[in-house]
Amino acid sequence: MQISELASLSGVSVHAIRHYESLGLIAASRRSSGYREFDDSVIRELRFIAMSRQCGFSLAQIAEVLPAYRCKSLTASEIVCRLEERIAEIDAEIAKRNALRQHLVSHVEWFRLREQRPASKPGFPRVSARGGNDAGPSGRRGSKS
Repeated sequence: MQISELASLSGVSVHAIRHYESLGLIAASRRSSGYREFDDSVIRELRFIAMSRQCGFSLAQIAEVLPAYRCKSLTASEIVCRLEERIAEIDAEIAKRNALRQHLVSHVEWFRLREQRPASKPGFPRVSARGGNDAGPSGRRGSKS
């Protein structure tokens, strides 16, 4: 089948199909006219690639398991294991983003408090009655972190 028909049947764009072919994820033969000719089995492979991309797997990760998928030796437990690994990666990303969010929230709070009490001289930190200074969220005077 030609690339346009493959795109229609698989739900994957012509551009993506060409890209996957250039990476060696899928294969096509060439007609005498030079047009690509795809086997029907490529539809199944493209659906697997698309599903894997939707789950956030990289093309390199997909390339690792695609041979086993092609010969139908990729088991459900292996797929579950990879999906659980992906979930753990996402959980780690979420934790990292939450820590960054909390860091940003503390900066916003610090700047809002600073806006509410103007400095005694513009451009200089305010010195409290205890002899301290108006330090930022990092505890360092004039810090931008």
